[in-house]
Amino acid sequence: MRKAFYISILIILFSCNKGERIPNPLAIKYQEKGVSYQMENKADSAVFYYKKAIKLEPTEIAIIESLVKMYWINEQPELALKNLNEAPNEIKESNSILILKGMTLEKMDKLNDAMELYKKAFNESSKIRYKSEKNLMEFIGYLTLQTVVGEKEKALAEFKKLKEKNLTESEKQYINSIEPIIRNYKGGGYNGIFRNK
Repeated sequence: MRKAFYISILIILFSCNKGERIPNPLAIKYQEKGVSYQMENKADSAVFYYKKAIKLEPTEIAIIESLVKMYWINEQPELALKNLNEAPNEIKESNSILILKGMTLEKMDKLNDAMELYKKAFNESSKIRYKSEKNLMEFIGYLTLQTVVGEKEKALAEFKKLKEKNLTESEKQYINSIEPIIRNYKGGGYNGIFRNK
């Protein structure tokens, strides 16, 4: 459950990287190898392949996120931040990178700095609306960021409207599992969200 919620939070990161461009197949292969090594707890190998993938696709947020999360798992947020700061200029100030930097700064006990990045990302993002089950996780990610930046009541109002729609059973279950976490949020960035779990 926590993993599914984590994914929904980060799905907003991918919303900024949509496009018609297909990533380099070799980069995808390297990322998949990195994931395999990560699953086997072979951190050095995972990092090696994520970096190879980034060399081929330096603006692919999903690959950057994989590397950053590997550093988080290894309790190396400084390396995660270093890699985020080295992102190409065309994505350096994207919402995706800002949110990843914020989450990394939280891991370094720099909540105030992280909150500034979250606010900047939220203020610069387009408002995401629920359209169908296909964008539910992206929408929940948006509502989570909205909550983190101090607009919890607005997010809860959106949850209420969402629950009034004709939803599938899986959508209802997902929403009913996330809404209490948002409702009980008392601040503290994304770490505060995870503590509520």
